[in-house]
Amino acid sequence: MNKVAKQSEDIYKEKIEQLKAIYPALFSDEGNLNEDELQSFLKQFASSSEGKYEFNWAGKMSAKRNAFTTSRAMLKPDKDRSIDFDKTENLIIEGDNLEVLKLLQKSYQGKIKCIYIDPPYNTGNDFIYTDNFSDTKQAYWEKSGTTQDGVKLDTNTESQGRYHSNWLNMIYPRLLIARNLLKDDGVTFVSINDSEVYNFKKLMDEIFGEENFIANITRVSKTTSFRGNFFAPSKDYLLVYAKNIYSLSQFQDIVEEKQFKKTELDGARKGEKYRDDIAFYLSTLETRPNQRYYIVCPDGEKVVPPGKTFPPDKPIGGDGVWRWNLETYNQKKSLIVFKPSNRSPLITDNGEKAHWNIYTKSYLNDKIENGNLPRDLFTNFLNRNGSEDLKKLGIPFDFSKPSKLIRYILKIIGTSKIDIILDFFAGSGSTAQAVMELNKEDRGNRKFILVQIPEKTDENSEAYKAGYKKISDICIERVKRVAKKLSEEKATGDIGFKVFTLSPSYFPENLFTPDPEKTEEENKKALAKYIEEASTQLEFKFDEFDLMYEVLLKDGFTLNFKAEKLTEFTKNNIYKVTDGEKHAYVTLDGDLKDETLQKLQDYKGERFLCLERAIDTTKKWNLQNMFGSNLWVI
Repeated sequence: MNKVAKQSEDIYKEKIEQLKAIYPALFSDEGNLNEDELQSFLKQFASSSEGKYEFNWAGKMSAKRNAFTTSRAMLKPDKDRSIDFDKTENLIIEGDNLEVLKLLQKSYQGKIKCIYIDPPYNTGNDFIYTDNFSDTKQAYWEKSGTTQDGVKLDTNTESQGRYHSNWLNMIYPRLLIARNLLKDDGVTFVSINDSEVYNFKKLMDEIFGEENFIANITRVSKTTSFRGNFFAPSKDYLLVYAKNIYSLSQFQDIVEEKQFKKTELDGARKGEKYRDDIAFYLSTLETRPNQRYYIVCPDGEKVVPPGKTFPPDKPIGGDGVWRWNLETYNQKKSLIVFKPSNRSPLITDNGEKAHWNIYTKSYLNDKIENGNLPRDLFTNFLNRNGSEDLKKLGIPFDFSKPSKLIRYILKIIGTSKIDIILDFFAGSGSTAQAVMELNKEDRGNRKFILVQIPEKTDENSEAYKAGYKKISDICIERVKRVAKKLSEEKATGDIGFKVFTLSPSYFPENLFTPDPEKTEEENKKALAKYIEEASTQLEFKFDEFDLMYEVLLKDGFTLNFKAEKLTEFTKNNIYKVTDGEKHAYVTLDGDLKDETLQKLQDYKGERFLCLERAIDTTKKWNLQNMFGSNLWVI
């Protein structure tokens, strides 16, 4: 019989199957990877005598294993902290993001357009995320839940000798599995500082592939700074990677309409707005012979950009050049504008000062359709803008990326109005504010998924004194206040959100903790005994609503499924569940009645899920005849 998975998707198994599909010869008849064959295959590309470039650190293999182990947790819905739970498709998930990302794998793989994260920088101070969800240490939900008013912190000081390794071991598995969630034309932006940008670039190259690197953007974070050694730090970075760079559309900067002040008075483009004040020459240190040539002005004067080279077709480094090469210039001459000037930087063919300046004309309509490339230097998104966002909402918290930074990112990459944006280091919720405000601006319906660990706030902070014991509390309250503000401004679209918390599974096999002092075989026997004892309990206690989310998420339904109770069934609760892409009929009752079994004859061939303990051998046989391979037991 088919059994619904009670743990998250087995990514390791999935990758092995993909490898088999790509190159079956690497596997034996028994399905095992033939390491000798793999080595032979690889040596066709590099001899054993050649060295190889490799990025490695202490704990890397363990970090990779962490990514490919399954999650034994569940996401428990929290209606009390949500807004419009039954209608909204936005998600805020409280819990360790590694576990959450694993749980999202099956349902959200290939569905995310943009990932933006601002992970904790490696400052040498305490940070959380130890990836001990259910080992021999305290269970995660005991360690990070409200029972201890926050989370236990682990130190990462420079004196440990694993300063960089600890941080890389934290971030590596999260990005490794997050990449799976991206659409083929998806993009990832990661905020990072000087401490780890060098290592992080190499890590991202490994995960995404060097060919999918897009940019390392410098962001001016402060304009006044009085700390630091030798230099006052004023910047951080945004590393940008594509899932598949060949599937991406061109990024396009925002067009500021106020710059197009003139109106065409006649001709084919009469009435259109334009500007003609962008200089046609560029200064450069590069040698560009195809962009240095004479242009004839209206009075016959031949001019060239400033420089030392004559004739202009044999330039040296440092000579000025035109914006276009000669071929493009001849094609687009109609967009060239000549203006008389007594202070022209251009020079004539005899080396004298020119009497003309040359500019290009650009039309607003063209720019909206084919805007300029964004620059890789961001100067308009300061840290204080993030603090101002929260101050306007009445929330005392200083460490927040500006929401307009994320809004700008979503604009330039060309997110559609129905895309999903993921932030699994959500902090105070800047990404949610950016998505909701952008939706208001262009009447879009983008969705966000935020993940934030219940990290406790400093007891001396204003946030703690104001009642925010965890950063996830700040995140949820912020999004509520943004939603309220947008509602008052009559914004349309989805301004609600569902809250989920990472919680222990209902299934006993997911609660079992192996004994490190015992062998693997001994632990397997102990697990079998544990499950047998748990399954013989007279009552399987669970909340039907919560269990439905655990089962259906692990079965591949998104967290925005709809469950309709079917009224024709009076002896059992039977639900038709759909998430827009797939559907199934589900019951979580502990005993499937004979009358229900008869009525299910009308649903032959449909996908049906039920608890295994709810059916005896005879009912199993009848259900298999009805549903065949579409019968799944839990």
